[in-house]
Amino acid sequence: MKLNLESPANQIALFFLLLGINIIIFSSLAGVTAVLFFGSGNLDSAESFRYISGITQIGIFGLTAFEFAFLINNKKPIHYLKLHSNASAFNYLLLILIAVISLPALSYIIAWNEAIKLPQFMSSIEAWMREKEDFALKVSSLILSGDTIGILFINLLVIGIIPAVCEEFLFRGIIITWFKNQFRNIHIAVFLSAFIFSAIHFQFYGLVPRFLLGLYFGYLFIWTGSLLPCIIAHFINNGTAVIVSYLYNKQLINIEYDNFGDVGDNYLLIGLSVLLTTVCIYFLYRKRENLQ
Repeated sequence: MKLNLESPANQIALFFLLLGINIIIFSSLAGVTAVLFFGSGNLDSAESFRYISGITQIGIFGLTAFEFAFLINNKKPIHYLKLHSNASAFNYLLLILIAVISLPALSYIIAWNEAIKLPQFMSSIEAWMREKEDFALKVSSLILSGDTIGILFINLLVIGIIPAVCEEFLFRGIIITWFKNQFRNIHIAVFLSAFIFSAIHFQFYGLVPRFLLGLYFGYLFIWTGSLLPCIIAHFINNGTAVIVSYLYNKQLINIEYDNFGDVGDNYLLIGLSVLLTTVCIYFLYRKRENLQ
């Protein structure tokens, strides 16, 4: 009996089946091979965290997305993921410009989100959230440590390239496309994808800025009709943290990546950042290729 993959219910079942299988396989594979490569006593080292992160990202996010696109789109995953099309050079220039001029506004939003306090009756939940956040920051700082050129390129691969490709495959290429096909509304699709993208990282004190990044990547995908600009924008965002951390570790700059772009309470610069970022995003919208 042939499974009807045009049915939304069957597509959902297939997606979670693939996701579950890949979580089991690649979590186990990463854990077992990490012990073999680094030793059981070194699983909390930067090298081990880099390795496990890379393997699980590729298997759980990237492979799941590619398998799903392959099975439901007549064995043409490249077309489903919109990797066959590209954006204009002007759009790529805007991506670089947005990455620079949005830093003060994004830094302010990050600081605001980190300062959020929950009501007293939710203190136990807040303590749990803070614990998760502290662990994530500890792991990030450990991975970004090191000042050799080799570590720089490894981090650009593990933190920059792999998440940019694999997360965009899943959250924009698969989830937005699927929601758009079901709801026939690109805005619902983009907002749902951005929320899932932000929530799945389990860093609650970065929920709002990551949600906004998810919206940006999502509309970029819709407006350009290609996944490639999203991958590039995602890489620029992650790669900036890697490069700034490397320069700080080499003592070439005195600003840690957490504070990079932070202008404090200079609301003039923050407002200017918001204004210029909005203008650039408007130009992306005006140049849209696939808005439906």
